[in-house]
Amino acid sequence: MPNAQRVDERISQQDAGRPLVLLVIDDAARRATIAYELTASGFDVAVSGAAARRDITGRRPDIVLAALDGERGAAGVSDWILGSDPRVRGVPIVAVAADVGAATRIRALREGCAAVCLETCGGAALAVGLRAVLDRDGG
Repeated sequence: MPNAQRVDERISQQDAGRPLVLLVIDDAARRATIAYELTASGFDVAVSGAAARRDITGRRPDIVLAALDGERGAAGVSDWILGSDPRVRGVPIVAVAADVGAATRIRALREGCAAVCLETCGGAALAVGLRAVLDRDGG
C-alpha cells in the first residue's frame, strides 16, 4: 500500500496535539466511560495509580479530572497527585461531583479546583469544559 503509514507513526502524530487528562475516579465503570468519551473527543487519558505514573512517564498531564467525594475530596486527590509528583504541580484540577450547588463549588474552590462538573455530564460537554479550563489556564 503506497499511502499506508505505520501505526506507531500515526499514533505519535495524533499524540502531539492531544491534551493528556489524568483521571482520578474510583468507580471503574464511570472511569472507563469517561476515558472512552474523552479519547473519542481528542484527549489522551491516563488513570490514577501506579499505571498513571507509568502512562505519564516523560509527559506532563495537561489537566486532572478528579472525583470530589465526601471523604477524600479533591484536596486528598491533589495532595496525593500534586504532592508526590513534581510533573503535575500546577496542573489544573476539575472536580466531578454529584451536584454543582454553591456548597460544592465553594468546597472545590477551597480545595484548589479550577472548575466543577456534574457526574452526569456527557463526554462532548465534558470535553468542551476541559478545553475551556485549558484555554483559560493557557494550556
